[in-house]
Amino acid sequence: MVETLFIVGPPRSGTSLLYKALCLHPDVAYLSNWVRRFPALPALGVLNRIPPILPTMRREAWFGDGTNAYVYGSPRSAVRRAFPAPVEGEPVFTRCGIDAVPGGCLPGSTPDLDRLRRTFHVVSTAAGGRVLISKRIAHNLRIPLLASAFESAKFVYLVRDGRAVAHSLSRVDWWLDSEVWWQRTTPRAWAEHGGDPWTLCARHWVEEVRAVEDGLSHVPSEQRMELRYEDMMADPLAVLGRVADFGDLPVSSVWRDELDRLQFPDRNKTWLSAMDDGVVSRVTQLQQPLLARYGYE
Repeated sequence: MVETLFIVGPPRSGTSLLYKALCLHPDVAYLSNWVRRFPALPALGVLNRIPPILPTMRREAWFGDGTNAYVYGSPRSAVRRAFPAPVEGEPVFTRCGIDAVPGGCLPGSTPDLDRLRRTFHVVSTAAGGRVLISKRIAHNLRIPLLASAFESAKFVYLVRDGRAVAHSLSRVDWWLDSEVWWQRTTPRAWAEHGGDPWTLCARHWVEEVRAVEDGLSHVPSEQRMELRYEDMMADPLAVLGRVADFGDLPVSSVWRDELDRLQFPDRNKTWLSAMDDGVVSRVTQLQQPLLARYGYE
């Protein structure tokens, strides 16, 4: 069975940056934009072999100017859009009957975990990777399901100050029309009906953290690792090295050289100057118990 490592954590917590940085490792396989587009053809994982041959193009396609893990919303050439890159790959899970809902499947449905295992095996074998890493925000809601599909799977949980997450959510273009799973509405509809947008942003972090904590309670302690985004930004190479060791990824000079070429800008305190005191107070009050638990308050 293929070795698997799942990255979980609230949106805007640095999970995409962690995912892409780990996917630079030569022993890692991942769900690419090509497998996402054609989920019935997992052998397209063979295209994962292209980026290591073209490291400069890989840095440009995956990270833009070297600091941006979210290049997909920015204008890019057709070549860069087609270049194999790690993505969340939700169509792969949809094809296996796994949904972005609490528990991982709709009432009355049965996920095809054998198909998911076969897909991961084919992708990993075609890509030439030994450990398949999957990052998807919806994984927060289906950790026990993934753990049952891959009994030896490891989970890396990345958490960030909830106030920074609330601020970041308020600024990204996809947030307004995304469905908030615990409220069954969109932020746009919430605001149109008189709801406070900051309340929704603040509570979303709380609900996602609770979902991850509940899911990981079903995973053996030796198969889970918890990180703080702030610690990763303070010493990215050391933290990434610990994650690699946890995921049984050997020390690689090629990987370290690629990481040395990246920039990890520290934007941890942007929210302090961007949010007025009243908003900070409201968000902090809504998140206070969990902020304290993770050492933020």
